[in-house]
Amino acid sequence: MDDLRSASGRASRGPEHIEGIARRPGPPWPENADLTADGLMIGGVSASALADRYGTPLLVVDEGELRARSRMIASLFPMAFYAVKAFTAHSVLRIVIEEGLDLLAATGGEVEACLRAGAHPSHVVLHGNNKSDQELALAVRVRLGLVIADGLDELTRLSALAETAGIRQRVLLRVVPGIEVQTHAAIATGHEGTKFGTPLAEAPTVVAAAALLPGIELAGLHAHLGSQILDVEPYLLEVDTLVDLLGRVRADLTAEILDVGGGFGISYTDERGLPLAEVASAILERLSVRSAVAGLPVPTLAVEPGRTLVGPAAVTLYRVGGHKSVVGTTIVAVDGGMSDNIRPMLYGAQYAVAFAGPQRPGGVERCTVVGRHCETGDTLAAGVDLPSDIRRGDLLAFAATGAYTYSLASAYNRVGRPAVVAVRDGISTEWLRREDEGDLDRLEAVAHPRNPNAPVPSGVTIRPARPRDARSFVSFWREIVAEGRYIRSERVAHPVRVYRRRFRRPWHDRSAQIVAIRDGEVVGHLYIQREGHPVTRHVATLGISVAATERGKGVGTALMAESIRWARRVGVEKIVLSVYPHNTAAVALYRKFGFVDEGRLQRHSRKSSGYEDEILMATWIGGNAS
Repeated sequence: MDDLRSASGRASRGPEHIEGIARRPGPPWPENADLTADGLMIGGVSASALADRYGTPLLVVDEGELRARSRMIASLFPMAFYAVKAFTAHSVLRIVIEEGLDLLAATGGEVEACLRAGAHPSHVVLHGNNKSDQELALAVRVRLGLVIADGLDELTRLSALAETAGIRQRVLLRVVPGIEVQTHAAIATGHEGTKFGTPLAEAPTVVAAAALLPGIELAGLHAHLGSQILDVEPYLLEVDTLVDLLGRVRADLTAEILDVGGGFGISYTDERGLPLAEVASAILERLSVRSAVAGLPVPTLAVEPGRTLVGPAAVTLYRVGGHKSVVGTTIVAVDGGMSDNIRPMLYGAQYAVAFAGPQRPGGVERCTVVGRHCETGDTLAAGVDLPSDIRRGDLLAFAATGAYTYSLASAYNRVGRPAVVAVRDGISTEWLRREDEGDLDRLEAVAHPRNPNAPVPSGVTIRPARPRDARSFVSFWREIVAEGRYIRSERVAHPVRVYRRRFRRPWHDRSAQIVAIRDGEVVGHLYIQREGHPVTRHVATLGISVAATERGKGVGTALMAESIRWARRVGVEKIVLSVYPHNTAAVALYRKFGFVDEGRLQRHSRKSSGYEDEILMATWIGGNAS
């Protein structure tokens, strides 16, 4: 990797294969990536095997490199906060904590992620340009180690909250150093006119006011120049500016900490990452010299690496779908795109791309890789050399996708976010599972209908089960079980006599067995049972099955309506159920009756075909829907 070892290989749009020889392609590819005759290997695991097991698109993290980069940063800088916005997965947070870094959160949501990942509050820092009262209260309540205040308004609000809590909250004041950097305009933050921080000219007044606030302990200054900076000179100028400011405010502030932010650039295609050992040495020397000249004690230098930690440690794998020639350009479409990596469209970011499958003889051609989304701008990479016989199912890899890809991912076109796996020493571990249709539905919050009356299909009778229905029910149930897709049962466990006995009291205040009958035969069944504990007796659990020949004809709707009538009659206020995520028709039926997602049980069913998740759904039918 560019700043952990000396690398002479140039960054390219697509690494070349050497026949029969495994080689490390170098930046921007992960440290533990190898190109072999069998295809790309990452952390000792083949990309093809990962794609087969976890599907694509797939974000693959080289855990060894992530840990090495974290250790390197911790060793180079006296104080370092990982900027969690780059990639907020709990596993990433735990690794950087284990390797000696603290965490920098931009929002209350990111603070919560840090705490849930196991970070001690004293090792979490909150920044951001528009903190809500709730976010500031969270910082005080959990006793965060630092808050980086954007200006006097935040300092004043934070002081009041801290004073009420009987503490003094340690803070840094963010100032705007007025330094222009060579990066994309959307990720430059240290220039005049930025939305972040306190203008340099106003900083002395704000520092003096902060010194008088009873709930504030001003520990130093903070500034941030931007992201993907490839030159050390702006950081040295930043140190000069901040130390000069410290000299002007020495009557009100003796800084313990001087935070110069992050933004250290990494290798992508034609960009070479900053050599961080040299950067750290240069900044620390400049801080020491300038502090001595100003007659100030040398504050502790803090930095906020994000991209430089996680960016180079990951690749994204895609499957090729179709390809075609358009006006002399070969277009290769993959199964991801702007929903899992918006950066090429947002910033014009360029990524190195490699054919990740086993080598094939033949030449290459220049291609444009596009995504699957309904946008003309959904282009991931242009000018990429790929095999001239590229075909459906082939595997492509994009390098250095660890930063600001998953964090910026969306569900555009109802395409869920990709899975994330880590690889190390030949072992893969799933960190984040793939977002599926059930996940994409989980925030739907439709109101339940007040009058769930539904017409009964012609020729069908909906009524409580009777003992004489038992034989027909077993035949019906056997067909449902044989489908093997929609219910937990994989065999008919009980004989007719058991169901005959169960159907003797099909309708009472604890449960109901309801059937749909056509021509004397059972074609649908619903069972609903209230819970027995006193505090949950208002809750009932429901299960329903409909014969394949009757689906889509209103039988399920009629059964559900009857169950609602039973529930209201006996005082049930909430009905819950579980459903497999792939059972789209059932989910649609439940939503008609106001059911919404309330959770997910991962690998809850262990069937002969493998593990199945279950979605928990519920509807409130009580008098007060709020």
